[in-house]
Amino acid sequence: MDRSRTGIVALLLAAWAATATGQIPATDGQVWKQHDISAFVKQAGEGSERFVVDWILQETGYPAWHGAAPASLSADADRLSCFHGPEMQARVEDIVARFVDSAAVPHRFTVRVLGLDTPAWRTEARPVLTAVPAATPGVQAWIAPRETAAAVLARLRSRSDCRELPTGPVLAANGLPATLSGGRKQPYVQDIAPRPDVWPGWQMQSAACDEGLAIDVHPLLSRDGAAVEAVLRCRIDQIERMAAVSLASPVNQQRVQVEVPQVAAVRVGERFRWPANQTLFVGLGLVPWPVPAQNVSAVALIADDKRCDVVIVVEPRLGAGP
Repeated sequence: MDRSRTGIVALLLAAWAATATGQIPATDGQVWKQHDISAFVKQAGEGSERFVVDWILQETGYPAWHGAAPASLSADADRLSCFHGPEMQARVEDIVARFVDSAAVPHRFTVRVLGLDTPAWRTEARPVLTAVPAATPGVQAWIAPRETAAAVLARLRSRSDCRELPTGPVLAANGLPATLSGGRKQPYVQDIAPRPDVWPGWQMQSAACDEGLAIDVHPLLSRDGAAVEAVLRCRIDQIERMAAVSLASPVNQQRVQVEVPQVAAVRVGERFRWPANQTLFVGLGLVPWPVPAQNVSAVALIADDKRCDVVIVVEPRLGAGP
């Protein structure tokens, strides 16, 4: 074997050896650590380790795990494994502790979603609410002590123009998201297509739009229990109208009416931090409310073009059981 070929073989063998022994370059001081998350997963349920991973990625930023330096983050029902630098390892350890430390005494958060016909409720309530920052244009947020918040909520729910989704509060556990949703599928005629095997040689093509509202609230206590952080995501889709279009059939030129949906869509993604002894109010502004009316058939909506001032209320109930 000549020297050049020997050199190539040596390089290949060295590369294989590094891979076989699991050696990953640690040029930026990366270290491998594992964290016990079994207490949280046992309490929260199968598959809940993904919420720990999701929160770490949200907290630290996705680019921190996909840069030039090798990094790794994974989890199973027992352990979260992390390969990163010392500073990031400290942040990961702190986040894991927020999930695990309170697992023995699960905390709960009451989440309500209200829809009011007008924003006039703010006239009376605003003086007793303290504003907190919100990033999305049109979205406002406030906090209030628990007793004050209870009085504000009672006045809101007593209004004749107030509707609630669903018919009562939903409980979110610490570190676990709660989702509130309502809506329907709206069928329509999207197009026409040739169909030689059936009379009259063409057929209608149907489609459907998802019309509804879904709100996801993911709360997590700070490590000392003094504050709450919550990621709030909202998706609203409402069909405002169906625009009619007349098309000629591909066979006999018969005029056929199809529809093009005009959709109003709202997307909100926010993150709030507030004292754990206070209640959070989030006003989304006048947005679509495509929610089935209560005590009527599932397909009946309040109104196709209904707008409501949607208010989300999150109340920590620390130490509360199921």
